[in-house]
Amino acid sequence: MVKKIKSHSLGKLEIYIEPAHKIRHGDRTLFRKLFPKSAYMHIVAEAKKDGIINASAHSTHTSFSTDGNIITFSAEGDNSKLAMCVELIDKKEKLENFFLKHKDLLQSKIVIYKEVEFWDID
Repeated sequence: MVKKIKSHSLGKLEIYIEPAHKIRHGDRTLFRKLFPKSAYMHIVAEAKKDGIINASAHSTHTSFSTDGNIITFSAEGDNSKLAMCVELIDKKEKLENFFLKHKDLLQSKIVIYKEVEFWDID
């Protein structure tokens, strides 16, 4: 029996963000004042709430951004400025709505949209 690949067009939003970027959310308890939530974790949680098909965060080993300094991962150093990539996968319209809903958080970030294919077996 020959199986065929069935493909669907989806979109991928790549958001590049520093792990050091923290956000204020929820009740301003003493715990949240001392340990604010990381923005990348907030984005993944919000994607789940909004029904995005897939969301994941990836660390990088070496990166640079608009400031031009190259940063490399170090087991003993400060990696809080090393870029992370948060990927969201869903239909373009849903990703556009997510971007507009969270525009204040994503405003100064590098955000890239790509068209991708989702494969399934018939």
